[in-house]
Amino acid sequence: MGYVVILGGKYIGVIHTQVKRSDLQSPIGVTKYILESLRLLGAVSFTYHVVPAVSSPQVNIPRLLFSNAWSDKASTISVSLRCHIEKVHDRIIARGIPATYLSLMEKDNIFDKDVAAHISKKVANAGIIDEYIIPVYGPYKIEGCMCFGFNHPVHDLDDETVLELETLAAMSHTKIVSTFRNKINLIKLSQRELEVLRWLALGKSQTDIAAILDLKPATVDTYTRRIYAKLGVNSKIAAVLAGISTGVISL
Repeated sequence: MGYVVILGGKYIGVIHTQVKRSDLQSPIGVTKYILESLRLLGAVSFTYHVVPAVSSPQVNIPRLLFSNAWSDKASTISVSLRCHIEKVHDRIIARGIPATYLSLMEKDNIFDKDVAAHISKKVANAGIIDEYIIPVYGPYKIEGCMCFGFNHPVHDLDDETVLELETLAAMSHTKIVSTFRNKINLIKLSQRELEVLRWLALGKSQTDIAAILDLKPATVDTYTRRIYAKLGVNSKIAAVLAGISTGVISL
């Protein structure tokens, strides 16, 4: 069986779902596994939105939107429609709670009516009635949404199937993110920079750190600026988050 793939709004090609064990070492291989698993669970489409929460030169992963929900090569996604879908997914990621397409339409009112009608029309040819949208979280603060489409309301699924979908989403996202390791450049801080970053993470001010390390405040400020440059951030909070999420420091 093959699936038409749209990535970033453009037709990519067809993924065939015969999966070998060796395939699970690559994002495409894991995606094949997901598609095969979903077929067995009765899903008719799969959309995967990858959202790096930390933006820096070291986390060299772009925002990606993969989908086979559009039925053919001609059914690409316009920039405005893609942006709207991404905003909806961002809200679900921030909430941390799975949602269904139908519930979003009925209760949350976060879909513009015209946009909702356009989406419904586009996916109708693929036989999609509802979608289970699951937020996923992984290493390096690479978050995302995995969306599984069905030809009936998600509410009709039994609890066991829902649990399988949520488990599949969490495990697959972690596996895919682990294959990005070669795109995460090693961040090398000096020993003193590491000390300063650790104290920043513990809530200390630059003045406090200067006293603790027996340094001049201006010297600590220099170290802090170097840390910001290496992590690609411009604030204390962002530096701490980037340091923890990329494994440079731990608490």
